Amino acid sequence: MKIATRLLILLLLSGIISCNKNITKELPQTDEEAVVAVENVIQNLFDEVWSGYDENAITKYQTNDFLLLEHGELWNNDTIANWCKKAQTRNSGYERINNFKRIDARRNGDKLWLAYHNYGTFKKDTIVYQRAWLESVVAIKKDSIWKLELMHSTRQPVQKP
Repeated sequence: MKIATRLLILLLLSGIISCNKNITKELPQTDEEAVVAVENVIQNLFDEVWSGYDENAITKYQTNDFLLLEHGELWNNDTIANWCKKAQTRNSGYERINNFKRIDARRNGDKLWLAYHNYGTFKKDTIVYQRAWLESVVAIKKDSIWKLELMHSTRQPVQKP
């Protein structure tokens, strides 16, 4: 009788553990959820790296082999980190506010490309000016995290978002 009771308890515990494992599994993202996740990566990248000059944040949002095609120039993570360091020393006190407007996005499993307008508003005291870029990114998802693998950026005449 004691053996039967112990076996029953073991079966119940293994069932409970099995159910808990199923609950903690990641649910698949819809295409729209994936696009929004990548948009958040872009927003955070611009806020922390391009506005906050934090070169330590680069690898949170970009793959190790990330490539940026920046208005005719080739940049990688080292180029961007050096840009951040120089920007910290010449910081003119302007606040950069980043806004994005999606053009289109396509997902293929753990790869996603996104095209968008990037609007930067620069403010210091009473001075305000804007810049605009036409951009696209390719993002990959690895270990449940989206990171940018490629970005293409072209300056544009300023247009209101």
